[in-house]
Amino acid sequence: MRYINELREGEMVSEIYLCKTKQTAKTKAGKSYYSLILQDKTGVLDGKVWDLNSRGIENFESMDYIFVTGRVTSFQGSNQLNIERIRKAQEGEYFPSDYVKTSSKDIDKMYDDVLEMIKRTKDIYLKALLESFFVKDVEFKNAFKKHSAAKTVHHGYVGGLLEHTRGVANLCEFYATQYPILNRDLLVTAALFHDIGKLVE
Repeated sequence: MRYINELREGEMVSEIYLCKTKQTAKTKAGKSYYSLILQDKTGVLDGKVWDLNSRGIENFESMDYIFVTGRVTSFQGSNQLNIERIRKAQEGEYFPSDYVKTSSKDIDKMYDDVLEMIKRTKDIYLKALLESFFVKDVEFKNAFKKHSAAKTVHHGYVGGLLEHTRGVANLCEFYATQYPILNRDLLVTAALFHDIGKLVE
């Protein structure tokens, strides 16, 4: 597979990418074209379909895996793919893991670190609250392991929410050891819960 971060200006590319977004826009001359964001696990690439009436452009939608043929050009300092042919890819032609960026850290190990923090919590009420989510709720646990912390700003990949949350909780635990006035259990509980709304955004 030719990953997006390997593409160079001037190359012809025939590859499957995830169509993250698809928008119809118009040139200054009033001609309609498609503006796409293509994605794989290494990044995203701006794609343009200038001739919507071409026989090589088949029907597709956002979040489809699409087989594209086109030439890599440069626009305002970034790569852009001028697409000549598109078709929807069929199951078996691609592996979804090639298209979703994943944390470089071991997800199960990070979650074990979170569980150890919960075990160190002495306040019985806060500990029970944490366990009701992170230990007993299997659906929550699986979602929390896989979710990203954001779309683009930070930790925007599988395992990103867990990685970010663990990092914040680690900082809280450290500061609690440096400043005895701080309530360690309350800080860590707040840190572990502070972004759970991302699961339903």
